[in-house]
Amino acid sequence: MNQGDNDMTMSLVNWNVQWATPRSKRTPKILRRIEEHTPDVICLTESNIELLAPGGYVICSQSDYGYETAENRRKVMLWSREPWDRVDDLGRESLPPGRYVSGVTNTPAGELTVVGICIPWHGSRTEERQGSGRKKAWEDHESFLNSLSGVLSRLQDRPLVITGDFNQRIGQRGYSSRKLQSVLHDTMPERVTIATSALGRAGRRSIDHIALSDDLVAESLSVVSNIAGESKLSDHFGVAAKLSIRR
Repeated sequence: MNQGDNDMTMSLVNWNVQWATPRSKRTPKILRRIEEHTPDVICLTESNIELLAPGGYVICSQSDYGYETAENRRKVMLWSREPWDRVDDLGRESLPPGRYVSGVTNTPAGELTVVGICIPWHGSRTEERQGSGRKKAWEDHESFLNSLSGVLSRLQDRPLVITGDFNQRIGQRGYSSRKLQSVLHDTMPERVTIATSALGRAGRRSIDHIALSDDLVAESLSVVSNIAGESKLSDHFGVAAKLSIRR
């Protein structure tokens, strides 16, 4: 990654890259789209631990997220230019594994606590697997949010970013219910706002999100396009932000 601007702002990119690997044909274009934002922090969901080139520091969620997985697959991966401190890949025992990681890193804007999450999609485990029984649509999603609420409520660190694949198009009808959107809102700690709730492209709002504590300012928000010619780089488009700390 190229060095970002040396000022009091920092750049963050968040993208579900649909299990791209270092050998995927789409990976060079994915990496170029990310590099265009000269990020100081990156959150990738449904990723590979070897996807990003050397030159930064990576922390990951646990490898077991309830499905059969390849060795290098991770539901959540956080990258930073600077080392991570106070790394947590559990959250709490009741939180389903493999979908959470957090840490503290230094950025041009200052020290930042970052939480990376991948909330289960509406169809998570709706088919019976290995005798575990079938879940109802959105059941895993809501259960994860209820448990995540307890994890986030304990986080007193500020400034705070919560980012990743939220699997909700906030405020857009026909996707998640108003009830689930309310549950997601209530899951966020007090004074944390989902800054990308209205961000979208081609009439579809994002399900990859960036939430910020109120001592962070979004200087700009933008979409990372998943379209390359006639093909898609991922089934998600990403989001990016330039952030500063309110002094």
